[in-house]
Amino acid sequence: MANEALTQALQECRARHIKNEREEQQRLEKAVSLRPEIGTLADARREDILSGLRLAMEGIHPGDIQERTRARNQRIRELLQEAGLPEDYLAPVYQCLDCEDSGYVGDTPKTLCQCVTKRYHQLLSGGLDQEEGPCFARFDLGVFPDTPLANSDVTQRMLMQAFKTRCQEYAAGVAGGTGKLNLLLHGASGLGKSYLLRCVAREAADQGVVALTMSANTLLNHIRQVYFSYQPDELDQPYYDVPLLLIDDLGVEPKWEGITIEQLFALLEHRLNHKKPTVLSTNLSPTELQARYTERISSRLFDRGLSLVLPFQGRDIRLIARK
Repeated sequence: MANEALTQALQECRARHIKNEREEQQRLEKAVSLRPEIGTLADARREDILSGLRLAMEGIHPGDIQERTRARNQRIRELLQEAGLPEDYLAPVYQCLDCEDSGYVGDTPKTLCQCVTKRYHQLLSGGLDQEEGPCFARFDLGVFPDTPLANSDVTQRMLMQAFKTRCQEYAAGVAGGTGKLNLLLHGASGLGKSYLLRCVAREAADQGVVALTMSANTLLNHIRQVYFSYQPDELDQPYYDVPLLLIDDLGVEPKWEGITIEQLFALLEHRLNHKKPTVLSTNLSPTELQARYTERISSRLFDRGLSLVLPFQGRDIRLIARK
């Protein structure tokens, strides 16, 4: 199903909630073992609150429950300190304070919490959204040859230094809402395109931008799955409206008649119209891109008014490393 990844993300959230409840119970048992009075106070507090709710539902004023609850809470804090435990030792345990590990925020209608959305994106991307993955700080220019490119005084290392800077500027522009909408990294394989694409994803995410990184193959397979088994859900196709979409290895995905070209065009057009930044990497040349995806798509990717286009050149650094 198209929403298996979303279901898994919500299930993981629920599992955290159950784990946290177990942790809360263990803490209470430890506190009570050290100061039995804490258990008596906690039971009385719970029964008082439940009784007050029942009275309120019957239209009867519950009395000074709040005052009694405050007094009991204060006494519990004192007993925790006497036992050498933090004052907030018995506070609810949450991994996400926004949704309190429920997976949803807001009142009516509730919306998915960002913690679930982030995990959903990680699952959907097939592991490309790794926090420990590529970043600009670890971008090693030393792996690129410091010899001039063909018919040029510029070395491959100098070119990559310039491209790193341009990609950093693009990521900053995404976070600040400025700069080009698209970033296209194109050139032969083994030149560092995918690494820089993921550096952009990491930098933007570090600046608070929700990003989704997918290989073109995963993206088009997901689109095809939704195409043939559509369910009306706003997150069936999150790549349409995610603040930053990064598509790696465009050109290696299957070409399904009536789906690949049409759906890719619809996706890019939607994101352009809604001013959503998109980053793409491809091993295809401009001529090959136009031949495979038609002029409608290639013209948008190479439109200098819309896109920052970086043409990679040089030697495959993976082959150099093997020597």
